[in-house]
Amino acid sequence: MRNIFILLNAFLLFIAGSCMKDTNKPLANDGKAPAPVSNIRVENLPGGASISYSLPTDEDILYVVASYVDKKGETVEFKSSYYTNTILVEGFGDMNEHALKLYAVDNGENRSTPVQVTIKPLEPPVLTTAKSLEIVPDFGGLSITYKNPSKASMAIVVCTTDSLGDMAEAETFYTQRESGKFSVRGFTSDPRKFSIVVRDKWDNYSDTISTTLTPIYEIMLDKKKFKALILPGDSPATAYDGALEKMWDGISTGDGGAHTGTTPDPNGLPKYFSFDLGVTAQLSRVNIHPIADDKHMFNDVSPRLYEIWGSTNPDPTGSFNGWTKLVTVENIKPSGLPVGILTEDDRIYDRHGDDADVSLNMPKVRYIRIRCLKNWSGNTNMVINEITFWGNDK
Repeated sequence: MRNIFILLNAFLLFIAGSCMKDTNKPLANDGKAPAPVSNIRVENLPGGASISYSLPTDEDILYVVASYVDKKGETVEFKSSYYTNTILVEGFGDMNEHALKLYAVDNGENRSTPVQVTIKPLEPPVLTTAKSLEIVPDFGGLSITYKNPSKASMAIVVCTTDSLGDMAEAETFYTQRESGKFSVRGFTSDPRKFSIVVRDKWDNYSDTISTTLTPIYEIMLDKKKFKALILPGDSPATAYDGALEKMWDGISTGDGGAHTGTTPDPNGLPKYFSFDLGVTAQLSRVNIHPIADDKHMFNDVSPRLYEIWGSTNPDPTGSFNGWTKLVTVENIKPSGLPVGILTEDDRIYDRHGDDADVSLNMPKVRYIRIRCLKNWSGNTNMVINEITFWGNDK
């Protein structure tokens, strides 16, 4: 009984100790401010600067703070631990001189007297990217080519006139890529005013770029005109209860047999099949839906790297003579996680399908050939649920 009593008391003491309020306090606080940093050196960078210094000899130094007041009047701070003698400050949207204060901070959160330093950032990425923009008419809207050498986090905001003639946001494109191109579509082939501005994550804005463009005529091609085309060498599209015609039947989710499927080539050669659009058109873009369920998303027989070819006069022998490669498409998993692990972003992307733009310098075509170089299992068979084309059929 005595042993039980001792154990019970120990348990109650453990519970009481666990319920005590935990507070974060410095391990030690001598109440003395450390000496300031010294030997300041500045390397100006695009939109910021790298500041190096010598740490004071105080044994309880914890970190260094660089502090400045931004354009909103708010204090912004950057910290760097005592393991390094360099601190990076960023977020400046101009090339003006800016005054900062450096503090050495100890374990007790005591700050040294400030050391003032002046930086003069190089051209910030938000301005560099804005200067690089190339804006041209495109099918149903415009296309914008950009450069972002520093790979900074950017938003390119495109506005245009609404039904009342007021400027309204049409689309915002986010990127951290070194360079790229995107399109804004959905407009009639009439002159239209557009305004473009570049914004960074610090809420720095470029000047507004205004232009008036006439979008190129574009229409979604009528799938009722599509029909199968079987050429020598084409892969049968009937695997897993599939058929070519199921690729344009309007059913784009789930597997349920509503798809076009091939079987693997024993030699690992790319598999391909062909079909007729029923009309000759200057293609502008295409959307391809793989099977949109958790088993097949970025997995199994879903195409990972594939090509879309076009022709107006395909070789009856089935060769690629007379065919032009219109675009190469890569199915990229947004999360980058291993096969079989999905995030909600992955699912949203897969349900939308792969979008691919067809260059304006490509010829008009009537016949389409899809050639799979690799699927998510590493072989070359493919399953596609639905395919949609847009372009100029006049």
